[in-house]
Amino acid sequence: MKRARFLLFSNEAVGLGHLKRALAIAARLARTDPGATSLIVTGSPVHALFEPPPRVEVMTLPTLERDESGAYRSRRLAVEARDLGRLRGSIARAAALAFEPDCVVVDRLPLGLDGELAPALEALRGSGCKLVLGLRDIENDPLEVRRTWGPDLQAAILRFYDLVLVYGPPAPALDAIDCLEWDAHNLSVPVHHVGYVGGGAPLGEPDDLPDGYVLATVGGGSDGFAVLATFLEALRLEPLPCPALVVTGPLMSREEIERLEELAAGVAVQIQRFRPNLETLIARARAVVCMAGYNTVAEVMRARRPALLVPRVSPISEQLVRALELGRRGLQDVLHPSELSAPTMRTALDRLLARPLLPFEDEDYLGAERAADLLTGLVGTNGSRPDQRPAA
Repeated sequence: MKRARFLLFSNEAVGLGHLKRALAIAARLARTDPGATSLIVTGSPVHALFEPPPRVEVMTLPTLERDESGAYRSRRLAVEARDLGRLRGSIARAAALAFEPDCVVVDRLPLGLDGELAPALEALRGSGCKLVLGLRDIENDPLEVRRTWGPDLQAAILRFYDLVLVYGPPAPALDAIDCLEWDAHNLSVPVHHVGYVGGGAPLGEPDDLPDGYVLATVGGGSDGFAVLATFLEALRLEPLPCPALVVTGPLMSREEIERLEELAAGVAVQIQRFRPNLETLIARARAVVCMAGYNTVAEVMRARRPALLVPRVSPISEQLVRALELGRRGLQDVLHPSELSAPTMRTALDRLLARPLLPFEDEDYLGAERAADLLTGLVGTNGSRPDQRPAA
């Protein structure tokens, strides 16, 4: 008997947070059903840095980057953005047809980046395959969500999707569905808030690091140089009373890493480009300095670490909204990028080190487990494959 097949479209452009969510859910699916297998289709250029879970394969689309205005362009191919979108969409459709999934999970964007997944969704619609939309706890500022998520996206959700998963708790209600005030009256698709998706329990002690360190990390690193540079400048003003570790992220440029290494000269700090066990480093840290991306914040909160959040504010304000909400609730400290300087960072670090451990609500951090349960339930408890196949 063939076992369930899951296809996860990770709509990655800049960073690696979407990929890490997909890997966490695929890992839980593999544990939930020993026969289940998953294909992750991503635009992340660094997926090879992560060991996939059992029976999981990762396939890369031609990769993207943002230009100075925030618009997407090809990272490597000498093609126009429209042609690249058509290429990515064709590859995604071909993968869906060839893999014949029982369930497809589309990350964040109902039609993919600039609608590139529409051909794949059309091919899958009516095939017997279940289609699921996965949303972050926060998409953007609520006013901006209402401006950009118009009737066409609501129609797409109604047309294609069997289920919507929100990767966060029911409150605060800042995800896209709640911001749009779509309820059962005008959105007949079931919506489940599953809690934050994380990588699982941290494994072991980092054997190459001292105790009680402050960790500074900026996710993938493509736009985190200013945060880390200011952190090092603050340490040059006055050393910390404990060790420090900087993880630049695999997407930070070599030139920027070299500039950070120059700033770190003579300072009691280690600089590393990448750690696959970042959740373990967060859990063992005394405190964390970071941006406010979904995955980092979820791991910081699950580990109960006090953090200084320096959020990204453009081209979307998702990180700013997340950081300000945590600051409003008194759970974390926030330093707005407009106020970022070595003196303000150094003062904030003293406050950070005086913070106690956070309260922990285990129920809010079972997103991967709950998502896997809902997905396996959607395709059937016996894991058998439906007879219908996507139309060519």
